[in-house]
Amino acid sequence: MSVRIFVRAGSPSQTKNLIFLMYELDKSAFGPYTRYTLRNPSTGNSFSVVPARGANVLDIVFSGKSILDGYRSPEELEAAKWGKSVLLFPFPNRLDRGRYEWLGKKYEFPLNNAATENAIHGFVREEAFEVDYVVLAKDCAFVQCSYTYLGQRPYYPFPFVLKVEYMFGDEGIFVLEASCHNTHHEPIPVGFGWHPYFRLSDRADEHLMQLPPCEMVGINERMIPTGTRSEYTAFQRKKQVSDTFLDNCFASKKMAGKYKLSLEGDGRRVSVSANARHFPFFQVFTPPHRESIALEPMSCNVDAFNNGEGLVALAPGKMWKADMEVRVF
Repeated sequence: MSVRIFVRAGSPSQTKNLIFLMYELDKSAFGPYTRYTLRNPSTGNSFSVVPARGANVLDIVFSGKSILDGYRSPEELEAAKWGKSVLLFPFPNRLDRGRYEWLGKKYEFPLNNAATENAIHGFVREEAFEVDYVVLAKDCAFVQCSYTYLGQRPYYPFPFVLKVEYMFGDEGIFVLEASCHNTHHEPIPVGFGWHPYFRLSDRADEHLMQLPPCEMVGINERMIPTGTRSEYTAFQRKKQVSDTFLDNCFASKKMAGKYKLSLEGDGRRVSVSANARHFPFFQVFTPPHRESIALEPMSCNVDAFNNGEGLVALAPGKMWKADMEVRVF
């Protein structure tokens, strides 16, 4: 496999002065996989991704300090416990007993969430993505990965091409841009999300969190929406997470523009922002180990293949495209 690498070093007269400030690409073994690390050696800023295992982002580092709770070893990556930084496609969150109906036909995903007897997070997190290109510039770097699906799974027989581009900038910005091209001859159901866990302090409890105006989605004992929603104001103003436990979906009350989720800890602040039209829902999860907090913009509600809330019916030959942004202050 050949990878296109582009280097943007300025004009020829500037190149000599800038060459040591350029981002660099380091490819290293990560168990049976290849880890791509894009790093600015002069600032200590970097991020790492494993394309061949769901284009999983292992780490995001600014000024030598990580902001992610990612997989530290190939064994952890393959075990995929907690779904750290995984891409959620063709649906995020849970699908009620894995069952849904589309264009008059019934389908059933394997149940991979034993605790709730549901299917969860689709299937691309285990797939091998190809690296389309890498861009190395003075103060930023890009990598695009793509996955071509031929429709071979009976529970989702709809071919597509999923692309995800990660952009990393020295000013403290990380952008994930995703696109799905429907290569099927009929409309296909599409939902997307990302599942990063952030850790700025040693314990989740020590973080300060702020959420935008939102409604909590009511769920049953199997974490499937009941159809009810209630206004949620507990973190509308910044406050300490303390012993709060959340594994809940929220609907943004903002209908246009961007909303923002934020965390603070150990003198740093991280914000996750997304367009409310493209990502009208988000999940907040404080896992039992209390080491980090997941902030997850989602293009649709839990069980959207059944309730249709936010679900995209992507027409043949058309493309869905959206992005989300992480900033570090």
